[in-house]
Amino acid sequence: MMRILDKIKQSRAVVLLRKLLRQGMSAQKLALTISLGVVLGIIPVFGFITAVCAAIAAWWRLNIPLAIAVLYAAMPLQIILFVPFIRLGEWLFSIGKLEIAPEKIVENIQLAPLSYMNQIWYSIIGALGAWAIVSVLLGVLLYLLFFMIIVRFKKKKPL
Repeated sequence: MMRILDKIKQSRAVVLLRKLLRQGMSAQKLALTISLGVVLGIIPVFGFITAVCAAIAAWWRLNIPLAIAVLYAAMPLQIILFVPFIRLGEWLFSIGKLEIAPEKIVENIQLAPLSYMNQIWYSIIGALGAWAIVSVLLGVLLYLLFFMIIVRFKKKKPL
């Protein structure tokens, strides 16, 4: 058991967290930076989110490299949660169900490409709405969780 705890204490994530804590960054800002990265890392839109994360982190005077690192670490969740956000958005906003089976996609593109593209846009907008609702609660919970963890780490003596 002690070997496992020693390995955890020496892991890159823990060492990086301790270095960040020693740089004078407050627990509030560090928790906010991590929460921001996670919340933006699961947004159901691909492509431009790194710039958005960097801009928000700069505006709030947070640690930009840490926010982007957490964003990238959370991006596998973005892929996993893409369809659930679409389905939640369809349910919340009464949007017609988007067919995402490969054979249905091909069939819909062949039969009515503009109508299907329109349906995709509505589903993505619904997914963004669902993400916005979920992210508020998730962001607050993550902030509180990370704040408590960071405060606990700060109280311990460095190795």
